[in-house]
Amino acid sequence: MGKSLVAAMTHVRHEGFFLEKWIAHYGAIVGRENLFVVIDGEDWQPSVDLTGIQTEVLTDAPRERADNDSFMARKMSSRANDLLRERYRYVMRMDVDEYVVVDPATGLDWQAALAEVDEAGYLFATGVDMIQSGDESSPIDRTAPILSQRRHGYVTPPYSKPFVISRHANWANGGHRLLNLPVKMTGNFILFHLALADTQVAEDRIMARGGRDQHRSMRKHQFGRLRMIGEIDPATALPFDAARDIALAEFPVDKQGRPAARPKPPRHPAATDRGFPVMVPDRFAGLL
Repeated sequence: MGKSLVAAMTHVRHEGFFLEKWIAHYGAIVGRENLFVVIDGEDWQPSVDLTGIQTEVLTDAPRERADNDSFMARKMSSRANDLLRERYRYVMRMDVDEYVVVDPATGLDWQAALAEVDEAGYLFATGVDMIQSGDESSPIDRTAPILSQRRHGYVTPPYSKPFVISRHANWANGGHRLLNLPVKMTGNFILFHLALADTQVAEDRIMARGGRDQHRSMRKHQFGRLRMIGEIDPATALPFDAARDIALAEFPVDKQGRPAARPKPPRHPAATDRGFPVMVPDRFAGLL
């Protein structure tokens, strides 16, 4: 029997809203039977319907952030490579608040777009870190597409991540790069990171994970990121496609023009410390 086309994997801890959204998004692309959810810890039970989804509970993950990232990188890489060897042509791996889409402007469906992976054996999506702006004051309708309600973010190196493999590869901490492989960017796939798209959703997640009772490394990261909400000035936004094109040219190389191991900060004069502020085009509005 031949291999199935593609699987999608994530890991979760104390998640509700984004896990449900992740399942709906990727289930529509690959089918629920090709979803793999790794549950971090046996001290909680997901409230989301996991019927038909492959699940695994890990009981020994460390709670310090860097150690947890390293632990999960090893576990998820091992699972992904096993799936690739035994069952699938492609395996996608992303965090539960990360949603990859095929840019509608390409005119490609998922199967056609995935063919781009075959040359290198992996791809980094162009990453957009969505941040609620100061003029987006109303809470989101959690039953409606987020990108129809939130339009601002940064085209940014940290979330331009290797999201899919077709040959053996291992993710590094946080999934931001692949070990011993250079960046291979694509503009056909866009990764939207939605953790800070809404203040209330972001605060609810932190509290569900333990709030200020978490390990101090987790607490510092989460509350530090929360301070980014409202910082984007829509007047400074670049055209989305222009920012993406600059990212494709500059993220994969270092200052000397050599291939980079992880996406590098852009050198373009329009870049900020976060990347390129953008307004997401209407063509993405109904996708997430």
